[in-house]
Amino acid sequence: MADYLGEFNEIVRAQNERARQQDIADLNAEIGGYDNGRMKRFLSPEARDAARGNGRSGNKHSSALSALDILLLSDPEYAQLYKATVSENRQAQVAVTDLQDHIARAMKTVETRINQVLDKAVTLPDGRKAFMGKDGKAYTTDMELVDPALAEGIDWTDTPPPETYLSLIEDRERLKELQGESEQHGLRLGEILDCLESRDDPAAKDEVQSLRDEQDDIVDRVKEMAGETHAIATRHEAPTASTEQAPDQPLIATKFDFGS
Repeated sequence: MADYLGEFNEIVRAQNERARQQDIADLNAEIGGYDNGRMKRFLSPEARDAARGNGRSGNKHSSALSALDILLLSDPEYAQLYKATVSENRQAQVAVTDLQDHIARAMKTVETRINQVLDKAVTLPDGRKAFMGKDGKAYTTDMELVDPALAEGIDWTDTPPPETYLSLIEDRERLKELQGESEQHGLRLGEILDCLESRDDPAAKDEVQSLRDEQDDIVDRVKEMAGETHAIATRHEAPTASTEQAPDQPLIATKFDFGS
């Protein structure tokens, strides 16, 4: 009797192993796009319901469900991570768009202020604009010294100092840099979404997590950029008499040292 049971168990194990190998081969075939008609064995109940809904005849299910669909329907943990990542990607793209709009508004504010400052500057006989520095010397917009003999005969009353103009120019350049960086972030988020939406070659779970982490880093950077953009915009939105005279721009003051 023991010999019979041992032989029976060996037969059962061999049958189970053959069935397992067949399952693996069938699953690989289905994922590879080869319809063997046995895909439903590998799906969750929800996935089997979706497969039934693809056609009354019940045929050609693999042509209707992609490899990504199979992953989403058969792996709840993957589906949760995937859906969260895609949702956050779209939110991040909205944040980048909002940032770009904010930068554009800030740029318009700065450009307006530049024009206002230039309107208050002195126009030299050769057409160049000039400012009177705290050191008693006159400078053009290119920071070239105006001939003292020429400057002596000009009324510099109410003329903005060159620091005011330079701070605006530097802020405008910084906004251009932020705009370029925001465009790069937007492009990268689009690439990530394309990767996530690949239906025939879906990203593995660890890759999806990596992409999600990268998105989080981009969002953090976008927040920093929004803060910097806001600081630039508010600095020039409502200029006061004190800011007209001496804007708080240590970098510019150090670079040109007008007070010496």
